[in-house]
Amino acid sequence: MRRKTDDGQHTALREGWDSACRLYGYLDAGGDLTGLPPGAVRLNPDEVAYGDALLGYARFYGTTATYQQSSTLLLGSATFVAAGLAANAIANSSARQRAQAQAAHQWRDHATVRTILTSQRLLCDYRGQWLSFWHTGVVELQGDVAQWLFVLRYEVGDPLMLHGPAAPWFAVSVARLVYGRGGLQLPALAPLARAVAAATGPRALPPA
Repeated sequence: MRRKTDDGQHTALREGWDSACRLYGYLDAGGDLTGLPPGAVRLNPDEVAYGDALLGYARFYGTTATYQQSSTLLLGSATFVAAGLAANAIANSSARQRAQAQAAHQWRDHATVRTILTSQRLLCDYRGQWLSFWHTGVVELQGDVAQWLFVLRYEVGDPLMLHGPAAPWFAVSVARLVYGRGGLQLPALAPLARAVAAATGPRALPPA
């Protein structure tokens, strides 16, 4: 028997996909994004909010990591000392490799954040701080909306990944705002384009 949590997640993903398909079809037919009513988050005077949802969040970057190198005073036979030195070298090598792995570029800061899409930026409430990711700095939109995720790469700053049921809708909206009407033809949105073109009834979920 499928668990209720699985059913709820499946329903959320389906609703997110259906919403993105409807928006894609509407924009592709010449429509435009609709602004939300004013909210408690203060925006710039000429800034309009279009979306407000919870999304998975991560940033891609490297960091520095330190490790403590062990050194043991060894007294005894030559065989005992040699074995001890070899053990120390293995331990230090393992510690160094762990530190290098921790420092390598990877997706970090994983969290579920409230995200507001506006005409000028994405606002992400990360650990109690509102972070702004401005559309003017976007260089590339990547990802796979069929997996409910997309990635924004910036001229300055670390890449941003957003994922979850609302991600396809946000990806369509960001593509339209950043790239204009041509943004609907981005490869990242191809699964939505195919679904909209082929739909004759309820939107089917993309392949798993």
